[in-house]
Amino acid sequence: MKKISLIAASLLLASNLVAAENSFDSAIKAGSVSGDITLHGETQSNSGSNADAGFTMGSIGLGYETGDFHGFKASVGFRANHDFSEEEEGDYDGGNDDTKALLHTANISYTNDYIGLTVGRQEIDLEWMGDFHEAIVLGVTAIPDTTVVLGYSNRLAVADADAVLEKFEKFNEDDGAYVLDVKYEGIKGLVVNPYYYDADNVASWYGLKADFDNDVFGITAHAAKSSEDGNADDGQILHFEGRTNLSGLDLGLGYISTDNEAGIGSMDTLGDNINPFEDGNQVYETDADTAYINLAYEVNGIELGALYGQTDYEDAKEKELNITVDYGITDNLSIGALYVDVAAEDSDDDYNRFAVTLEYSF
Repeated sequence: MKKISLIAASLLLASNLVAAENSFDSAIKAGSVSGDITLHGETQSNSGSNADAGFTMGSIGLGYETGDFHGFKASVGFRANHDFSEEEEGDYDGGNDDTKALLHTANISYTNDYIGLTVGRQEIDLEWMGDFHEAIVLGVTAIPDTTVVLGYSNRLAVADADAVLEKFEKFNEDDGAYVLDVKYEGIKGLVVNPYYYDADNVASWYGLKADFDNDVFGITAHAAKSSEDGNADDGQILHFEGRTNLSGLDLGLGYISTDNEAGIGSMDTLGDNINPFEDGNQVYETDADTAYINLAYEVNGIELGALYGQTDYEDAKEKELNITVDYGITDNLSIGALYVDVAAEDSDDDYNRFAVTLEYSF
């Protein structure tokens, strides 16, 4: 009987191993591939004695994610960029030895009904943490109507399809930074988002953001403050925005204000999401007050956008106009155009830029 039991147990174990192997193989085969091929060109006309600038480039992005294997998934992705031409040497990469290819995603994740954990290179989109990070991020959804994100990152990279790649670099030496981000959505139309970041020996920063949207209008109120280590002054920022839709026209009005002594401090070390402009060179500077208006309209499949604002900072001012046009030629092929006009405090620093991007995605 014991012999029969051992044989039966061996057969059961073997069958489980085969089933697990088949399940793993199925997860690999059920994986999805995505990517894009992008062509981008831009030219910038500078005032004064500053030489005009511009470049053309191509970009290829490719990503793969496995299917589910008992809650586990693996993801990998890379981007390769190459410049074809420059109006002046260094217009594309600043004269540095640019990175040609970047493995921006390489992670393993686990998800169930209550948590989601991702370890490795990943894209992050939080209020003051963006782009790609080598990080550990845990999302908890066990609390009703609430998402809690706990994360740690120690390296940051940028992998845009319309600019030079920025390879993974350590920040804050080996200490990195921690984040606690909470979103509560228990009241219809309202999202309340308190958060806290800490980069040891650099600063900690914390804030509260509230978004309310219904069928008629939307409002945003956001305040954040940094506590800088050492002798640096603490920074802070306030942001308010109202938005509505008038006969298909999206209209937004906003105001941003920074600290009189330190601007926003080091809060944008890991990324940012407040600056509404394409450039917004002075928005986060010391004693900066920015007012802006944003318009968006869609007609015959063409998305039109316009953003205009002025930043007053330390007895100076800068104005910026952004105009965007985007059109989906097919489900996979799209084209976009961007115009930026900046009127700086010193007229010699004025410039305007025009860019076109053609993208095929799959």
